[in-house]
Amino acid sequence: MKILLSIFFLFFPFFLRSADQFPSISGCFCEGGLIFGKVKKDDSITVDKKKIMVFENGEFVFAFGRKFKQSVAIIYNATEKNFSVKKKEYKIERINNLPKNKVEPKAKEIKKIKSDKKKIGLSKQTGEKRRLFDSEFILPAEGRMSGFFGSQRILNNKPRSPHNGIDIAAPEGSEVYSPSSGKIKLVEMNMFFTGNTLIIDHGLGLISIFAHLKEINVKKGELVKKGEKIGLVGMTGRATGPHLHWGVYLNEIPIDPMELINHKFF
Repeated sequence: MKILLSIFFLFFPFFLRSADQFPSISGCFCEGGLIFGKVKKDDSITVDKKKIMVFENGEFVFAFGRKFKQSVAIIYNATEKNFSVKKKEYKIERINNLPKNKVEPKAKEIKKIKSDKKKIGLSKQTGEKRRLFDSEFILPAEGRMSGFFGSQRILNNKPRSPHNGIDIAAPEGSEVYSPSSGKIKLVEMNMFFTGNTLIIDHGLGLISIFAHLKEINVKKGELVKKGEKIGLVGMTGRATGPHLHWGVYLNEIPIDPMELINHKFF
């Protein structure tokens, strides 16, 4: 009996580790999707062969981007599971009658574009290392969906980068609301492409960007709650009519905002 007990206690840590449950994960295993989970602070999570950050309270997030493989492996401590990743078909969107310089900028305008890009890039870096976003997101404006995530853009017959967000067409001056709670990270007027631009930090590296606004009703550093008014729909920057562009990123990886609307986060 003593020998059996000694063997049990010798391997007791192994039995505890084997009993660890694989973490519950919410969100969408799909192109443009975001997944969220929670483990112990010092646990290890590897997604697609990349060790990802586990934040102070054990939360972790991962984004799949516009294009991804058909499956992804997640390793939690020493346990590996494979998950299917849903593929998407993307539209081709043709937008004409844009001012020529908004598609083919002049040399003197490129300096402004680079400056704008740098400011937005800095805002995409992880800021708040705690979760601020709610379990459910809402659409930030009411209107007709006029642009879709991932669509190939043809501007004035010139192929351009895919659309990293959605567009909501609405009358100029329509109210824009925060789709989830967060902290105002950037307020910038008259950017070359995005016009009057607002960025909200939802925590854990997740941000929302709102473009072409007529007015912005919040200030940098301000905390906002889901559903709070943050601005008005406009047509500043590169736009052929009044609409709201809503883009979402996890650091540099674009996310389909509709996947945040269609899926809950525990």
